[in-house]
Amino acid sequence: MKDFFSTVFSFNFFKVFVYFTFVFSGSIKWIPFPIDFTLFFGALCAAVLFFEIKTITIFRKEVYNQILLILSLIVFFALSNFYTISYVYSDKKNEAMLLNFFTVIYPLLAFKDVIFKELQKLMYLVGIFAVCMLAYVYFTTTFIIFFDETRYIENVPTYLTIGIMLSACFIFSLSSKPTIAVIIYRLILLFFLLQLGGRGPIFNLILSLCIYYVLNLKNIKFNYKVVLMFMAGIFVMIFYLDTIIGFIIENVNIDRFNMVKASSEDVSVLYRVIVMEKGLQTFYEHPFMGLGIGSSGISLTGVDQVEFPHNLIIESLMELGILGGILYLSIYIYFFVYHLKYIRKDKRLLIMYIIALLFFLEDMKSGSFDGWRISLFWICIYIIEYNFKMNNKNTPPKQYLTKV
Repeated sequence: MKDFFSTVFSFNFFKVFVYFTFVFSGSIKWIPFPIDFTLFFGALCAAVLFFEIKTITIFRKEVYNQILLILSLIVFFALSNFYTISYVYSDKKNEAMLLNFFTVIYPLLAFKDVIFKELQKLMYLVGIFAVCMLAYVYFTTTFIIFFDETRYIENVPTYLTIGIMLSACFIFSLSSKPTIAVIIYRLILLFFLLQLGGRGPIFNLILSLCIYYVLNLKNIKFNYKVVLMFMAGIFVMIFYLDTIIGFIIENVNIDRFNMVKASSEDVSVLYRVIVMEKGLQTFYEHPFMGLGIGSSGISLTGVDQVEFPHNLIIESLMELGILGGILYLSIYIYFFVYHLKYIRKDKRLLIMYIIALLFFLEDMKSGSFDGWRISLFWICIYIIEYNFKMNNKNTPPKQYLTKV
């Protein structure tokens, strides 16, 4: 507990906290506050940079390669303002691109050492806060706000947004030893994740966990405590299986998870298929340069409004053409392929790598470049941790710092 408080009240934790809250500020705007959360935490991030800019960190070549790919795509979006057919949605997306740019630049200037310990504590705090809020709305019968549009509360995050964060919290908990408290925490996360009914976060979590265990197979060790807890779990399941299942699925629409049925009947699935097909058709008609930033709204609906194909590959192809699609894919191909050889040796890097994968998968079915900074956050956090770990192993850190 002493270590927890010493970490949480450190300046390094503050730097991680304001960065995290700036990126995810859209999810907490339901909290009454006199200033817009994005502006407020953006200003705090700027204040951090004011103090940290005195020392510039020289990063490894592969880190700069990754950042260059990301910034190249952002610049391409900016240049597409010269030929875009959008005037309304393009303004909103330009604002999003500025936030994306700041999301990439901040960690390069703010962090001077590894940050996994601070991020781990923060993710536990986020998970506990989310569980407490969900427990309140669940047991006060207001959980329906996530499913009934007539009861929607302004600025409350969607069930998909909450679900993917619960999935991230679950994956991050794998960095801790499987104590009774941690196991209970994971079970509660899974319970609320299922109650929210988001197929994407659940399926993406399962896929991410499968990849995690495959990559971490040689490091998995069983001891008598793990065996005893597993046997106790089997014992409980045998005698109370019907009661447990009944309680868990009591308020869950099981039909949503029948993908064979959903692919032909579910409105949300059918709509995604339609907009993706329209998006690809737009790309086929304008394959070289696309129609410019923010044009997806007009292409999909005929009106200059916020609308996107729920897939960032198709969105980049629609708005920037083949070069934009290649740039977007190159960001993730470089990230996932290059770092594959390092994550097998370091569990902390592996966990951050898997969370980056989790949000990439979510972007493939529900994402937009309006919220791309969330995915960028995890890539940037990973490469910062990777950079300093590699430096600490090979070269004294002081040689990588330059006074300005």
